[in-house]
Amino acid sequence: MKKMFVIIATILLFPGISMADSMFLVDQGASGTGKSGIQADSVRDGSALFYNPAGLSLVRNTDFEATLSFHFPSLSYSTESSNQYDASKNVLVPGSMFFTLPLGERMTLGIGVTTPTDVKNTWGSDFPGRFAASKYQLMTNAISIGAGYQLGSRFRIGVSVDYNTTSLKFQNYLVAPYSNILGGDENEILGFYETVGAVDESDTGTGLTVGMSWNVLEKWSVSFVYKSEVDFDFADMPVTFSQNSQLNVPNAVEAFNREFGEISATMNSIFQMPASGTIGISYHPSNRWIIEVDFATYMFSDLDVPFFDYVNAPDSAVDRGMTQTWSDMNVYGFSLDYTATKKIRLIGGMRYASDTIPYDDMSPAMPSSEKFWVSLGISYLEEGNGWSLALQFKNYRDHAVTGQEYQVNPLQPGFLEHLDTSGLYDLNETGFSITYHHRF
Repeated sequence: MKKMFVIIATILLFPGISMADSMFLVDQGASGTGKSGIQADSVRDGSALFYNPAGLSLVRNTDFEATLSFHFPSLSYSTESSNQYDASKNVLVPGSMFFTLPLGERMTLGIGVTTPTDVKNTWGSDFPGRFAASKYQLMTNAISIGAGYQLGSRFRIGVSVDYNTTSLKFQNYLVAPYSNILGGDENEILGFYETVGAVDESDTGTGLTVGMSWNVLEKWSVSFVYKSEVDFDFADMPVTFSQNSQLNVPNAVEAFNREFGEISATMNSIFQMPASGTIGISYHPSNRWIIEVDFATYMFSDLDVPFFDYVNAPDSAVDRGMTQTWSDMNVYGFSLDYTATKKIRLIGGMRYASDTIPYDDMSPAMPSSEKFWVSLGISYLEEGNGWSLALQFKNYRDHAVTGQEYQVNPLQPGFLEHLDTSGLYDLNETGFSITYHHRF
C-alpha cells in the first residue's frame, strides 16, 4: 500500500498547470528597452514589426538591426515567519534581429526574430515551495514577417504573422521511500527521502499582430495595436526522476531504481501568451521631441486549472475540484524621445501595472505581472549606421501569495502536507540592451 501511494502521488504531483508568465515581456531592440516598450505610436525602426507593423511604412530604407540584451533578476520569497529564501542568481540573454525592405513608395516589408518571453527561476533544497516548483524556465522565440502600408498622407496600417516556439523546463520535489531490500523484505519501509521529477519540452503556436496609425492633427497622432492570443499546450510530457540526496544507507540507490525505474509518468501544462490591445497617443511639440502615452490591456481567456491536494489518509491523493481563472491586466506608460543632434538621440520611459495576475497553487516561484519599471536609452547613428544602448530597471515588490508552501507531514513522514500560509515574492531586475544598426 505504501508503495502504491508513492506511485500515485508521483503522477499526481504534476497536474495540469497553467502558466500565466507571459508578463515577463522582453522589450525588443534598444529603442524598445529604452522606452519601456512604449512604442505603439512612435516606433520608427525595424522593431515596428513587433510593436506596431503600421510603423514599418515610415521606414523608407533597407535597414538591419541586431540586439543583445542582458537581464539580471533577483528573486526572493519571505514566509509569514519572516524567513527569506533566495532563488539562484542567473543571467538572461534574449536577442532580436530586424530587417526592413521598402517595396515601392508606400509599403515596407519587415522580417524579424524576437524573444517575446524569457524567465528562469531555480530554488534551493530548503525552499518551502519546492514540492510545487523548484525550477521553472520558459523562453519563447518568434519568427515574424509583416508589412506596413501608407494610406494617403495621414493613415497607416500594418500586419505581421508570428511563428512562436516556447521551450519549458520544470521540476519539483516529492517524497519517496527506501525499503529493506538487503534484509529481504521489499515491503518494509525503512525511511523516506526527497527526489526530483522534471520535464523538458517545447511547443509551437502562431499569432497575428495588426496595427494602425493616424495623424489626427499636425502635432498629434494615435495608434491602435492588437496581438492575438497564442496557446502552448504541453500535453503528456514525459517525467524523468532523479535522486536528490544520497542517503547514508547501503540500499538507497537500489531502492530508488526499484521505485522509479519502471514508472511512466506524464505532465500536462498550458502556457498562454495573452491577447493584447494597445492604444498609443503621441505629441510632437517640435521636430526634436516626441511625448507618448499608452494604455495596454492583456486579455487572458478562461483557463480552468485543476488543483490537487494531498490528504493524510493511506495511499490516497484527492482532487479538490477547484479551478482558477486569471484576470486581465492593465498597463499604463509614458515615454520621452529627444533628438539632441543629427546623430544623438535620447529616450526614456516608465510603466505601471494596475492589476496583477494571481499565482496558483501549482505555479509558484515567479511573479506573473510587471508592476513598475523605468528605463533610459541613447543612440548614436550616422546616416542610419551606429549603435544604441538602453538601461532598464523592473520592480515587483511585496507580491502577496497563498498556498505556496508544503512540508513533510510530521505524523506521517511519507506524506506531503499542504500549508495554508501566505508569503511575499520580491523581484528586482536590472538589465541593458545593445543594438547595432546598419543601413544598406
